[in-house]
Amino acid sequence: MNDASETAVKVRANSPGRYPILVVELSSGELRATYFETDYDLERGKTVEEDWLRDNAIGRHSFVGVEPPAEVPVSSLGDYARREIIG
Repeated sequence: MNDASETAVKVRANSPGRYPILVVELSSGELRATYFETDYDLERGKTVEEDWLRDNAIGRHSFVGVEPPAEVPVSSLGDYARREIIG
């Protein structure tokens, strides 16, 4: 893990729309909500729990689970969102 920007994360869920939120799983297993407005900067993301992802984000809001999770380099999260969600 020489360069954190090239470290891969797993995209577990997203909120479709013009400014998608991505919920990613770090190699440590930690889940983090990352935001379009911050270019998916992990440091500016919000740590979330598995229960929140399942019950709140996917269960009550418009988040869509990604099955199987997409493995994406951190530096490419913006490209992933534009390609897979925004179109």
